[in-house]
Amino acid sequence: MKPEVSTFAYKKTLIQPVIGLVSFVFMCINVFCWALLVHLIAPLLLLKRTSYESFAERCVNRLYDGWLASCEWWFRHVLGVRWELDDTMQVDFEHWHLIIANHRSWVDVFVIFAQLKGRRPLPRVFMKQALIWMPFVGTATYIMGFPFMKRYTKEQVKKNPKLAGKDLATTKRSCKRLLNRPNSIMSFVEGTRFSPSKHEQQSSPYQYLLKPKAGGIGFILQTMPGTIKSITDINVLYEQETVTGWDLLCGRIGKVKVMVREVALPESILALDYRAAEKDREHFFTWFNLYWHDKDVRMNHQLERLRQPSNKGVEQNFAASKTSQE
Repeated sequence: MKPEVSTFAYKKTLIQPVIGLVSFVFMCINVFCWALLVHLIAPLLLLKRTSYESFAERCVNRLYDGWLASCEWWFRHVLGVRWELDDTMQVDFEHWHLIIANHRSWVDVFVIFAQLKGRRPLPRVFMKQALIWMPFVGTATYIMGFPFMKRYTKEQVKKNPKLAGKDLATTKRSCKRLLNRPNSIMSFVEGTRFSPSKHEQQSSPYQYLLKPKAGGIGFILQTMPGTIKSITDINVLYEQETVTGWDLLCGRIGKVKVMVREVALPESILALDYRAAEKDREHFFTWFNLYWHDKDVRMNHQLERLRQPSNKGVEQNFAASKTSQE
């Protein structure tokens, strides 16, 4: 029996790149088809304050759901991938949500979307304004109401003082559609995917996370004052040490577990005159770094539990406990 198993495993390894290529083609065609439908709906959004605009918004959200559902169908039924989701996450479509997660691979996006589907509005992501020029996909995300950010460096503002505050004004304008109804906003605050080399290069004080770029979160809170009351904190945990998008397309993803908790924002940050990106920046960064430290500690224990099944009970304790700054 052993030689037969070995031969089967060998054949499976040989065919995985073919599966990956087919999956890549499917994903490209899939996103093109859904993006095309989004563009066809777009003209109705120009009919402001009419039933047509409202109809178009509902259609756009349905198309977003449809794109994710088709991806999930492929992962589950073709590639045999399973996510171990956190069923304790509460269903809430009545409030705005700020989703923050660790970032190991673009696989994270599909895992997080699967976790949020049916529990929260599928998230909009703050995107750099340059990404709007990405063929077809950039304009589709714009039509769907993804907010775009235009950031200026200190050097640019110094050369042209008129640019001061213009980035915030631009972001506020792009958030108008978000404010029409409760939505979710997602951010990978590390700014890039985690890797041992990046971790070492940064001299990151965290074990499983890179240093956070909290300025973007402060920017969001200041742009949307009073709308976000807490952070939906998501830890995406992989059983394997390294994971890539190609691993997902080939169907060679091991166990993937999601842990979710709500982290309430302090009353001081919720104040309408709080300016997380300006005068209160230092205070906000201090609070956020404490939150980020707690996130790293939790990931440490959760990964230990995932990779060593004998350590029972640790995971539940760290999922339920509060942060040190609460």
